[in-house]
Amino acid sequence: MKIGILAIQGDFELHRKALTSLSVDSLFVRSSKDLDNIRALILPGGESTTMSLLMNKFDLFNSIKKFSNNFNLFGTCAGAILMSADSGDRRVKNLGVIDVFSKRNSWGAQIDSFSDFINLNKDEILSDKFYATFIRGPRFSKVSKDCKIIGHYKNDPVLIRNDKHLISSFHPEIGKDLSVYKYFINMINE
Repeated sequence: MKIGILAIQGDFELHRKALTSLSVDSLFVRSSKDLDNIRALILPGGESTTMSLLMNKFDLFNSIKKFSNNFNLFGTCAGAILMSADSGDRRVKNLGVIDVFSKRNSWGAQIDSFSDFINLNKDEILSDKFYATFIRGPRFSKVSKDCKIIGHYKNDPVLIRNDKHLISSFHPEIGKDLSVYKYFINMINE
């Protein structure tokens, strides 16, 4: 299995390190042709307005949207904003592949970044606690009934999936716990 990582802006290199640690092949995706060689795609954190502009500039938006009909996407932070149904920001073109509203920079500015334990729905892959890092992350609301909240920070949903896709408002690539990646890989194999 080869997982693509959108590599036009953001922290894509850390995602590759995480996948390599799990012995999973990865490919940096910079063109629509790259999508032909992968089974899933990670949209990393970064700056959602910039990523949105670059996805359009490199003619990736429609290709990724089409790819998402048959393959899994995992969006972290800015990637989650791009995947959401709406972000309330006209500068961001949303893929609309997961029916939630995402509000940009809801945990504060860069200086307000923090790490803390979040609660996960414990299963065979996820433990009930995960040490998560939030960097200008989104808050999720208006979560559709076709979505399942699998992680909370206090009362806020921070890890959500639907039948095919996964989003997080935190950065799972920061830290040593790779269980969220294992969860996503399990989704690919469902």
